[in-house]
Amino acid sequence: MDWSNSFEQFLNQVTESQRQLFKSWTAAMPGMQNTNTQTMRDSFDNALNFQQQLVNNSLEFQALLARLAIESQKQLWQNYFNMLRSK
Repeated sequence: MDWSNSFEQFLNQVTESQRQLFKSWTAAMPGMQNTNTQTMRDSFDNALNFQQQLVNNSLEFQALLARLAIESQKQLWQNYFNMLRSK
């Protein structure tokens, strides 16, 4: 799927951007590294949990789309054969 590949690349870019932002932020404030370690860890965990939920929701959405596509095809073929039989 082209859409899923694009979405995966987007998530990778978001993750890398967060990683770079975190690195530059901690490098800019070396005195705060020890005092806010727990807060930064909590923020990182929250961001990671958000990303995980986003991926899980995306996968559920893709599964739903696949099921809908299959059901639509089933209905199409069933209507096709019923139409031919009725003639």
